[in-house]
Amino acid sequence: MKFREKIITELICIVIIFLFFLVNSVYQKDTPVTKMYNVYLDGEVIGSIKDKNALYALIDERQQTIKDKYHVESVYPPNGLEIVEEFSYNPKVSDLNDIYNDIEKTNDFTIYGYKVHVSESTDHQAFDINILDKSVLEEAIKKFILAFVSESDYNNYINGTQEELDDIGHIYEDMDILEDITIKESYISINDKIYENSDELAQELLFGFNYQEHSYTIKEGDTIESISEANTLNTQEFLIANPKYTSKDSLLTVGDKVNITLIAPQLSFSYDINEIEEVVTEFNTKIERDNTQSPSYFKITQQGVNGLKIQEKRYTVVNGEPNTSVDVKDREIIREVVDQITVRGRVDSVWGFQSIQDTGSGWRWPTGNPFAVTSEFAWRWGKQHNGMDISGTGWGSKIYAANDGVVVYASSTCPDNGSYPNNCGGGYGNYVVIDHGNNYYTLYGHMLQNLAVKNGQRVSRGQVVGYMGNSGQSKGTHLHFGFSIGNPTNGGGSWQNPRNLFR
Repeated sequence: MKFREKIITELICIVIIFLFFLVNSVYQKDTPVTKMYNVYLDGEVIGSIKDKNALYALIDERQQTIKDKYHVESVYPPNGLEIVEEFSYNPKVSDLNDIYNDIEKTNDFTIYGYKVHVSESTDHQAFDINILDKSVLEEAIKKFILAFVSESDYNNYINGTQEELDDIGHIYEDMDILEDITIKESYISINDKIYENSDELAQELLFGFNYQEHSYTIKEGDTIESISEANTLNTQEFLIANPKYTSKDSLLTVGDKVNITLIAPQLSFSYDINEIEEVVTEFNTKIERDNTQSPSYFKITQQGVNGLKIQEKRYTVVNGEPNTSVDVKDREIIREVVDQITVRGRVDSVWGFQSIQDTGSGWRWPTGNPFAVTSEFAWRWGKQHNGMDISGTGWGSKIYAANDGVVVYASSTCPDNGSYPNNCGGGYGNYVVIDHGNNYYTLYGHMLQNLAVKNGQRVSRGQVVGYMGNSGQSKGTHLHFGFSIGNPTNGGGSWQNPRNLFR
């Protein structure tokens, strides 16, 4: 009996299921399938609609404020909105206004524009910016470039109208932005930063994003050099920030305001310069001793004459800063250098921990010829550059002691090829420090490992101390020549402008 009841129960269930599918099939044949759209906001369903275009139109219609602010014709849903098509026999349609109200609560609509991606480079991290018009980016990049070169030079380069370089002057070659810049169409959130003005974008590309401008009011007696020095700028950086002034000797008007914001370029504008210039070669002073005369005896027996030559050099500049490695060659010697010879009486001096004969010889240039100074003793990107960068004589060329003295430090532990940044040798790479007496010290940095001197060695003016290289924190073959009052190797000393030694 129990078995029979079980069979009957199962048959009844089968009949019920059959009847359900039969009725449902008949119902579906009589009921049309409806295409619907489920609306998702940030991954959650907020309703279903029959016409997605009606939702787009409602959003566009009600966001006139956004249209007016950004001067656009259409406003679009947030990027987090997704509309998915589906088919249903018994759709439940949401009120369009209710869905719109849910979207409006996010306060995150979009407008059509362009997303610009700037790739990572040696000096800069990658970043993105949003624009509505490609011309904003094009004009901003041009304004950025014109902070570093004149408009006439830029236009002549772009138009191919530069004059041939046969005489004194310069031409530009290989102008380029080193970063890769890609532009793609995008729907941009109104909550993201959108650049509508090329001036604003150009300023931020030059001074950094969200920078704060600092100004200074010109006072009586101010010069571009004095203002720059007081505000940790070099004159080139001042001129970049204030393009109305064409040189460090430009006249200033008392009461005018100037921009003293430190530039922090977000792009790397690179170009090569091929330049022909007239160069004065200053004469050396040679001292001869007449031991029969008193220490106060002084007589010039041969008057010094500065040399004059035509020199050609080629170098790369990035954001206004010349590369430390320069190719230099002499084209024509107009006037040969004549050294000055001075006769003095005998004099002895005792200095430091050594007792040596004071030859009285003048300071000599620490490299051979031809050379070029690529960076002076000055502020550079907000930091003091404590010396001169000298290039042009090439890899492995001789470096000379600027005067008599004793080597107090010689370090040769760094690889010959440096990089940036690089703290080997405190950034100086392989370097030598010489004590010249009278509390004067000179430093010779970025040399090759095979130094020509060692600690405690006495050297004479013009003696080879090492060879030009690219060690430590360096971007190219050059010599960093520093001059300090006080010993710089023990954290003391005060760096001075090395040019003062030759004046």
